[in-house]
Amino acid sequence: MLSNVHNNHSLIVKRFNLRLLLGFVILAAIIIFLTGQVFAQTLPTKPDRPTDLSAMAVSPTTINLLWSAPANNGGSPITGYKIEVKIIPADYTTLVSNTGNTTTKYTHSNVITGKNYVYRVSAINAIGTSDPSGEAIASPTSTSAPPANIPPNPPTGLTATAISPTMIKLVWTEPTSNGGWPTTSYKVERKVGTGTYSILAANTGNKTTTYYDAGLTTGTAYTYKVSAINSIGAGSTSNEATATPTPASAPPATIPGFPTGLTAAAASTTQVSLSWGSPSSNGGAPITGYKIEAKNGTSIYSVLTANAGNVTSYMHSGLKTGTTYTYRVSAINSVGPSTPSNEASATPAKTTTPTGLTAIAVSPTQISLSWFAPTETYTQTISGYKVERKLNSNTFITIVDSTGTRATTYSVSGLETGKTYTFVVSACFTGACSNPSNEASATPTPTSAPPPGQTSSPPPNQSTNSPPGPPTGLAAIAGSPPKVSLSWSAPSSNGGSAITGYKIEMKSGNATYSVLVTNTGTTTTSYSHTGLEAGKTYTYRVSAINSIGAGNPSNEATATPAVAEVPPAPTQTPSAPSSGRISVENTEFSIRYDVSGAKILSMQADQLTNSLSIKMESTSSGVLTVPLPRTLIDAKKAQGDDDVFYVLADKNETKFTETKKTISRTLEISFPSGTKEITIYGTHVIPEFGAVASLVLVAGIAFLIFAATMTRRLQFFSY
Repeated sequence: MLSNVHNNHSLIVKRFNLRLLLGFVILAAIIIFLTGQVFAQTLPTKPDRPTDLSAMAVSPTTINLLWSAPANNGGSPITGYKIEVKIIPADYTTLVSNTGNTTTKYTHSNVITGKNYVYRVSAINAIGTSDPSGEAIASPTSTSAPPANIPPNPPTGLTATAISPTMIKLVWTEPTSNGGWPTTSYKVERKVGTGTYSILAANTGNKTTTYYDAGLTTGTAYTYKVSAINSIGAGSTSNEATATPTPASAPPATIPGFPTGLTAAAASTTQVSLSWGSPSSNGGAPITGYKIEAKNGTSIYSVLTANAGNVTSYMHSGLKTGTTYTYRVSAINSVGPSTPSNEASATPAKTTTPTGLTAIAVSPTQISLSWFAPTETYTQTISGYKVERKLNSNTFITIVDSTGTRATTYSVSGLETGKTYTFVVSACFTGACSNPSNEASATPTPTSAPPPGQTSSPPPNQSTNSPPGPPTGLAAIAGSPPKVSLSWSAPSSNGGSAITGYKIEMKSGNATYSVLVTNTGTTTTSYSHTGLEAGKTYTYRVSAINSIGAGNPSNEATATPAVAEVPPAPTQTPSAPSSGRISVENTEFSIRYDVSGAKILSMQADQLTNSLSIKMESTSSGVLTVPLPRTLIDAKKAQGDDDVFYVLADKNETKFTETKKTISRTLEISFPSGTKEITIYGTHVIPEFGAVASLVLVAGIAFLIFAATMTRRLQFFSY
């Protein structure tokens, strides 16, 4: 008897140990996965670029380099520096591939007297090599000699300005050379009221000639002086400067921000077209123009125009075909020019698509487009241009099939203030259109106005009208003998021109749409499609037409004719609103919603398209109200401000209103009868894993603690 009990107990222990082993395997997999997630988010990167590079000829054949380490090492220690050099006008060559140490100076010997040497330096860590620093140039002469071992001259022109009730900004000018070593940083001293000086910053650590003193007392006077520091030590102090923060203190004007989105495109075999956006900040003073710089191949930048005026486009002519030109643009205000924009390059050549497309918001509801015609049309004549608007990375909708003119401008009106719109343009010929142009974006704002010298009126060959909006509430009702009766409502906007007819498209099954009626030629909002096959499913959409062209299509409507007469379904009264909560697939969220006219089936987040998909069964037109946590999905502009969502009902843009809060954005989305899916596009969606994974890990550990305890007990009883 005892033997049987012992054998049975041993079998239990073995089974339990097998389960324990399985638990260990599961926990190990969880830990490996979570560790990978952590490492994926904390992997080091290559360092930032070095700063403050200077080059000094210390003899007729020797140049000394000095620079500062990057502010960010990328999470991995700096191990050395790569040094490159070029003798103008040649291209860069590697002088030292890796110094192998963290020293931030280098001596270049055996240089040629009288030559212009240009240098740049990159930082190296275990991950890779940084982008290069700014350039420094030195030209050794027969009289070049080492600097004297003396401290630098005092800085000049020190000013102190109260830029807030609790902050003062100091600005000074770098000292003139006294033959000593170059300035590397500054010492800042301060006294309060009539007190004595104390050191505010013993060493600023960089060559920046500005300093901000924060946390001050409003109404108290502060006095400052600054000393320059080099390798020998600190020099004499500058002049004194005093400021008193007041409740009304505000920053003075500064240089503007840099222009945005510079693009360069070949306009012909000898021309390059430039376009850019205004800076996000004018620095507190109006923009008065733009400085444009250009370089050819590997040469250094030269000023193409010191001030092109207050425009956001420029044509560079007289260029060499096949040669690449690179550009950068700086904004100018009363304080001075900004830092340069991004670089943009183009090579003058024949073009087969429209180029240089620009979009400018010229009013709170209007965007003006302009572009250059292709230079190569292969003997075909351009009959007009197709204009399309981008909905997301894979979807464009047609604004106008053809402008019907060779003019290279078009005005899009009736837009939503504060919403960013992106366009492309294609050249149209008989029976076909070219590939699209570059993309161009603009955002109408309450202060949008035409650039100086322009008006918001479209060109003479284009009216102020636009194609009409989509018809709404399209319904399809099957009848017999086999037919489908269509009905819809006129669009809410006629685009500024009277509706003259409707285009009706149809498809059967999974086929693509074909045009059933090009233009009904009447404002009647119904149509009967006869001669159909019983039992076959037909799907329809309708577009309104005005003098500009056809607008966007309506919602889809589907019907299947039967042999027997099918009476029209009675008009449905929208159902009463219902509330619920549903989990969002691929996330930890569950979302509360209110909906009328539909039943919500599922919600799913898609990181690839930054969207939230809501599946539903809709029995009538209705409204879905859904609060969206910003941590789940949000729409943000590059500078961090809220952008607008794109909302589609069965792939057609639909109307919605929005209420914004700090932690959420609530959308009220209108949808037509028959809607199966609403998709909300933002700029980011949360990752799929987070706190849930942590909870799984905790649960796994708890399981193992419990299992280990049980094992010890079973082993005890087995004896």
